[in-house]
Amino acid sequence: MNAHENIRTYFLLCVLALVLQPLHLHAQKNPNASPTNNPQTTTGHDHQHDIDFEIGTWHTHLKRLQHPLTGSTTWIEFDGTSVISKIWNGRANLVELEVDGPTSHIEGLSLRLYNPQSHQWSLNFASSAQGSMSIPTVGEFKNGRGEFYDQETFNNRTILVRNVFEDITANSYRFEQSFSDDGGKTWEVNWIAVDTRIPEAQSSQQNKNDNSAAAPSAENPSPPLQRDRQQLGEAWWTGPMLANNASTLPRGHFLLEPYLYDEISPHTNGFGSLTYVEYGLANRFTIGLIPTFGYNKVNDALSSSGVGLGDVTVLAQYRLTQFHERHKLPTISFMLQQTFPSGKYDQLASRPSNGFGAGSYTTTLALNSQTYFWMPNGRILGMRLNATQSLSTYANVAGVSVYNTPTGFQGHAKPGASTFVDAAWEYSLTRNWVLALDATYRHTNDTRITGEDPTQSPPNIQLNTGSSDAIGFAPALEYNWKPTIGVLVGTRIIALGHNTPTTITPAIALNYVH
Repeated sequence: MNAHENIRTYFLLCVLALVLQPLHLHAQKNPNASPTNNPQTTTGHDHQHDIDFEIGTWHTHLKRLQHPLTGSTTWIEFDGTSVISKIWNGRANLVELEVDGPTSHIEGLSLRLYNPQSHQWSLNFASSAQGSMSIPTVGEFKNGRGEFYDQETFNNRTILVRNVFEDITANSYRFEQSFSDDGGKTWEVNWIAVDTRIPEAQSSQQNKNDNSAAAPSAENPSPPLQRDRQQLGEAWWTGPMLANNASTLPRGHFLLEPYLYDEISPHTNGFGSLTYVEYGLANRFTIGLIPTFGYNKVNDALSSSGVGLGDVTVLAQYRLTQFHERHKLPTISFMLQQTFPSGKYDQLASRPSNGFGAGSYTTTLALNSQTYFWMPNGRILGMRLNATQSLSTYANVAGVSVYNTPTGFQGHAKPGASTFVDAAWEYSLTRNWVLALDATYRHTNDTRITGEDPTQSPPNIQLNTGSSDAIGFAPALEYNWKPTIGVLVGTRIIALGHNTPTTITPAIALNYVH
């Protein structure tokens, strides 16, 4: 399936994931615990086929302790695949591991070798980041459990390393790595991989599709070579200008992303700042704060008397699914935002430009999704599709306000409900450079203003702003120094719509994850 077909199916998968999520959770509560096809329990052989149960293609869910032997409790979760191939008629096998996490990518290779003299196996691991084999762990299987040990140096200390295979069934098994710095008295687990077999028919079809995509033909005369295919870990992202990230932060990590912008409209420059401050409370759950500040420069009236605080938003985001390369399911999350009326919005007297808030409490529910596609040239195209709905409470209004009320006005305003949809793309030019584009649509219902002004006749006032529609685009350029730090420069343009002013908003943002 080419990239264009994948993009069309992406929208459907976002919906299907929400429907299938309860089924997935139910299936986890009823795992298949059948002990059949477990060769380690067999007696009377030389153990060279003890790891044959691994042969095949597996979905791997990996948890890695970020800082072993430091007291750290921060785990990072990854999802991907493991492909295990038999070598030398079962006297060796080769594991190809590829998993993706929220901010990183792991490619690993493990060569398992059988020693016919000792009747033991050695596990030899290498990662693409290091490019060399680690010290092998050596051991054997007994009673359906494999244990493998070695001694090595870690952070200038001599430690013991233990690898364990357990909970082995025909279609699943668990692998753990542990470190001990007290001679084996206590062990700290730092790597947990739970593998679930991908059915052979599905795996064969995937291989068939991969081979078809790689073979030249009249319909596909010049496909990219596999070695030219960009790996997910080789692409660094800051994120498009407007669309929120569907991924959550790993537990214990934080994100800081300040924006500076100038919203240019006829006769006004609205300078402002908006900063995302987020923290990974759990691997699937992120909380955050978004403070805003502003200054309005007006050509034909008084400008703001100074920089003012705008409305402040708190957020919580829960991730439902996580994208990994060999499967089509996108990352999907729910986000809840609550905006508080901390910015000045009424009693503005002769300076309406001092208004930086709305005066109402606004609740926003968002569905965020993102995925990645590999283009015909092997480069990665990231895509986000987000939809939000916002509802606001009444705001008590006195005097001159952001709602264009007169000096003696006393009453209230009810901002209209707002629906916002954002489709965004990021194209990885190189590991560091990325092109980004947001395409947005916003519909806002009528804002109703009711009250009275004793200085006017009649004193009763009822205003209705009418509904509005706005279509916008936001091209941007990203540069990333590291996977965790980058800068974005872009411009949002709103030139189409109904009852909406034309605006051009250049912006710059810095994205930092720790």
